Amino acid sequence: MMTCVLAALLLQDASGDAFRAQIDALKAPDVAWRGIAWRTCLLDGLKASREAKKPVALWVFIDRPADDARC
Repeated sequence: MMTCVLAALLLQDASGDAFRAQIDALKAPDVAWRGIAWRTCLLDGLKASREAKKPVALWVFIDRPADDARC
């Protein structure tokens, strides 16, 4: 279904400008989290937080089901 919708949108405008405009219309114009210099390394984040004297927000995401026997 999604492929059909995408194909229809792309056929309307060969450059994809209409599709990009629809995507941009769904985004919130200015959200604070987009301006954060996110770190992918915990050690780098801890160092930066110490230097700035600011707390660290740690977000861990594991995409395995709860009943996964590998863990």
